[in-house]
Amino acid sequence: MINWGMKLVKSVFKYFSYDSAVQPAMLKPPLVSVLIPAYNRPHYLQKALQSALDQTYEPIEIIICDDSTNDEVKSMMIPYIEKYPNIKYVKNPSVLFLRNWHKCFELSSGEYINYLMDDDLFEPDKIEKMMSYFLQRDDITLATSWRQIIDGEGNPLPAIPETMKLYEQTAIVNGIELGNYVLTRCRNVIGEPTSVLFRKKDLVEPFGVYHGRQYVLLNDLVSWLSLLSKGNAVYFAETLSYFRRHQDQNSLKVPIVAKGVDEWLECIDSARKDGFLGNDELLKASLNAHREYLQSFRTWYDYRDFRQAADEAMRRIESRLHSL
Repeated sequence: MINWGMKLVKSVFKYFSYDSAVQPAMLKPPLVSVLIPAYNRPHYLQKALQSALDQTYEPIEIIICDDSTNDEVKSMMIPYIEKYPNIKYVKNPSVLFLRNWHKCFELSSGEYINYLMDDDLFEPDKIEKMMSYFLQRDDITLATSWRQIIDGEGNPLPAIPETMKLYEQTAIVNGIELGNYVLTRCRNVIGEPTSVLFRKKDLVEPFGVYHGRQYVLLNDLVSWLSLLSKGNAVYFAETLSYFRRHQDQNSLKVPIVAKGVDEWLECIDSARKDGFLGNDELLKASLNAHREYLQSFRTWYDYRDFRQAADEAMRRIESRLHSL
């Protein structure tokens, strides 16, 4: 059983506190692009968009690429486009799926990027607090925070292992150590796309692409690993974003979840090219965690194709472990 308590987390990470009151010493703050890939959820998108408009940091541009199969989002956006010049809205002629994320990125003009899922929310000071660290330090390539899970109505939900608080105070975390922590537990404790702010130039491949492969379920995690291989992370111990869980969520759909069966093994191998899992002990821990992940999901998802994929992946893991 994985112990997700503070004692274990502190034993894994070497960290130090940082003054959260630090103020950027720049006359003209850099532009931050908030990227929203939208899809058929105007009622949630309106709330997400408002949380971006309510940010205390300036300047911000908001890029919305609409992948919807109808015009409901387009109709909802009309008054916002007329009122806010910093919103750029594009309706895709056909569904792009993951390429819609790339399109948002390509249309952005900001030096910094924060994705915002169309069903998630920002705290008003999220961007301001995270940017204060980027503007004072050049070793940070990723900023994230403790995030709260909410339901479809916005009510708080209990934490899951991925969203347990890592620290009781804001901390700077070594990038390789944070990546190793994630990989040896098979848990994305860094956060969903909404959680993370990063410098645009530091992401050398399109979002969700890692060493040439486009990931589906792990598209956020592999981008975090790419960023962490280049520097450190700042982790805020306060809630700065909200991750909404509901039955229409893509990450809960069986075909997408099944992709993760294959993606985790590929992610492990690719991450080693970037300096993660640098010895056999860490690699074994990562493979064993992935095996535990597969066993639990095999029980939860009673679908033949998923079980077959999980069984094949576990055979590959056993072979890898036997060779070490």
